[in-house]
Amino acid sequence: MKRVLALTAVIAVLAALLIPSFIVFGENEMITFLSDMEWRNAEIYSADGKGAVPARDENLTGEELWLYDMYFEKGVCFHAMSGKNAFLEVDIEGKGYKTFYAYIGTAESEVCDVTMASVRFNFKADGKSVYRTELVTPRERPKAVTIDVTGVSVLRIEMDDGGDGISGDWGALGNALFSTSDSAQDIEAELEKRAEKPAETDGPVDPVKEIIEEKGGCGGTIGGLAAVTCACAASAVLTKKKKDH
Repeated sequence: MKRVLALTAVIAVLAALLIPSFIVFGENEMITFLSDMEWRNAEIYSADGKGAVPARDENLTGEELWLYDMYFEKGVCFHAMSGKNAFLEVDIEGKGYKTFYAYIGTAESEVCDVTMASVRFNFKADGKSVYRTELVTPRERPKAVTIDVTGVSVLRIEMDDGGDGISGDWGALGNALFSTSDSAQDIEAELEKRAEKPAETDGPVDPVKEIIEEKGGCGGTIGGLAAVTCACAASAVLTKKKKDH
């Protein structure tokens, strides 16, 4: 009898410890960032013609991901391609997602001149276009969009060059994520809970020296990606701007 009581007490303690942990884990999984997922297929422009993939949680030269005046700790960054669309495909079949959510814009850089960027995004659910953007440029703040992905197996994100060439065409999706919620308000509330301000830069730095020379120029390999050219102009900024966090 004492053994039975002791075993019951142990089970009760374990239940008290494990059940709340399970509940918290479930809450944390309401959103899944695109940059944390395995991608089915992806390709963006690369200088060597061998293809590269979108950058995860940074721009194409490894800088923080800024869209206009907004910083994003999570997101993906594309480079337009000549003659075809840059793209990313992700398999979401059976995962229970209801919504794809992201801020759409163009990425900033303090190493490369990307001020001429102009791109368009097209989102396809199982091959069918479900949302197209107008022309996206650096002259406007990123816009949040929500796309219904209930029952979708594969979401394909395509980006073109806006019809005027690929120079500086760094399109980006800030806070790109999938959610099991169909409420944008709930998604934004969850993002606010997770948000953390990036650390302040300690003094001026020379990004050209730190990135271009280290990586072999703008056509060099960046963070393991295939060689990515960023159409750097000779007027590339030499001193990192102070960001207002």
